Amino acid sequence: MKTSPKVSKFSLGINVARLRKSHRDLKSQIARELRRPAPCTLALQQLKRRRLQIKDEIARCLDRLRRLEASSTLPPHMA
Repeated sequence: MKTSPKVSKFSLGINVARLRKSHRDLKSQIARELRRPAPCTLALQQLKRRRLQIKDEIARCLDRLRRLEASSTLPPHMA
């Protein structure tokens, strides 16, 4: 996924916060499923796969945020 020049640090920060909340919610769902007497392995696989996808998306957003911050600290002739 290419970084759009119109993406702001603020919108990336909001997106990271939203993704982190989703990641926490999935972690809770996984824990709840594991506490059941007979956890559904298919449900656990799906929840864990989704949690990993969100973790990867968080990493991509943070990387984009770091690159935006780095480019904003460069002198204008180097940006």
